[in-house]
Amino acid sequence: MVTEAKTKEVEKLKEDFSRAKVTLIAKFSGVTVEDVDILRRELRGVNTKLRIVKNTLAKIAVQGTQCEATKDLFSGPVAVAFGYSDDIGASAKKFFDFAKGKPKNVTALGGVVEGSFVNAQSVKKLADLPPKPVAQAMFLGLLQAPARNLLGVLEGVARKFMYALNAIAEKRKGEGQD
Repeated sequence: MVTEAKTKEVEKLKEDFSRAKVTLIAKFSGVTVEDVDILRRELRGVNTKLRIVKNTLAKIAVQGTQCEATKDLFSGPVAVAFGYSDDIGASAKKFFDFAKGKPKNVTALGGVVEGSFVNAQSVKKLADLPPKPVAQAMFLGLLQAPARNLLGVLEGVARKFMYALNAIAEKRKGEGQD
């Protein structure tokens, strides 16, 4: 029986699945309400919303969204984290930091990153990525390295040339005094 409340819930879920840049789906059993509240607070800090969902409603909501490939992951107690931040690894990192204290109760099942399905191993790799500003700094360092190395080589040549000129000048001074 379809009720108005279920219809609204499906609409909200469909909007979340459509808007999120990162969607993480995890097995979520045996976790206390206090722990869920702590995780929600931590995820909110990185612009991510955590929802414990009903599987049948979630399967209906993912239809026609970028997350449609995840519909088979909805079985048993499941939580979905919807990340809206540009830093796509931040949500996964916070989630895995939380899961470290809950070894068997909380397990990543998979997700969607900017429209592409990712399995559980890829979600773990996503969590290991450095934050976006650090990754940008690393990339800029890679771009600057060849120019910096070339400058070092050119400075070395000029320095050696100056040492050679100084040596010649010292030699001539020494010959001129004899």
